[in-house]
Amino acid sequence: MKDIITYFKVYLGIDLNNPDHPIAQKINSIPISDPTDQKIKEHHLRILGLSLMDIKDNDAEAYEYYLKKIVNNTDISIHGHIFELTQCAHFIKISKENNLEFKLGDPNLDEPDFIVNGFGFETTSSRFSKSSKKNNPGLKLLGKFREKNKKKYAQKDCVLLIDINQMSYHTLKNQKPVKPTITEVREIIKKDSNFGIVLNFVEWIEKKDDNLHFKGMVYSDYGSECDSNLKKMMETYFIKGNHDFGDKLMMSPN
Repeated sequence: MKDIITYFKVYLGIDLNNPDHPIAQKINSIPISDPTDQKIKEHHLRILGLSLMDIKDNDAEAYEYYLKKIVNNTDISIHGHIFELTQCAHFIKISKENNLEFKLGDPNLDEPDFIVNGFGFETTSSRFSKSSKKNNPGLKLLGKFREKNKKKYAQKDCVLLIDINQMSYHTLKNQKPVKPTITEVREIIKKDSNFGIVLNFVEWIEKKDDNLHFKGMVYSDYGSECDSNLKKMMETYFIKGNHDFGDKLMMSPN
């Protein structure tokens, strides 16, 4: 925990006494959280910091861009930024290892968040608000998808990455049937999508004794007109691996 505070306070210069800054809020909430939540919050802050370090090591321009967005901005969504930054760090690293060209998209030109070998990648999160009854994740996800599906970059050579973690957590917690289901939503997305590929990301936690193991899963849905070269690049470099569920399983609440 001391290293986390040092990194965000000293190295990034975030005012942890600012009650409006979301990173300060997250750090300051840890001491009053239960032991499991403490570990989860520390994990996500650590992932945010490590992603920034990876970006700094591999792309100075991207690092400066995200640093400006994070340090003095009290309007950021911390979990949206964690998702975007982890994806950015991943794509930069894989691109560098495989001699692929990575660059940030230009929001002034309505470009997606980043571009690899000419293919676009747009990240977003579908989340319930604090005041929400949290009982209709399917419609929430469809709304987020349709919002992005109207954008200029929603083309067959672009990938949409959606973090659906928080909604999945509350859906399991409520233990109530939902309509439309995730399967039904995915069928609608595959039929209506202007994107080449839509990826929905879920994080879960395996608890073994007192240790938490953070895992992830991706639902991959290809549009009927997905660019064949995009599909090949994704399956060659970015979409790999399976997971065998074991021991006690729980969803991450973030």
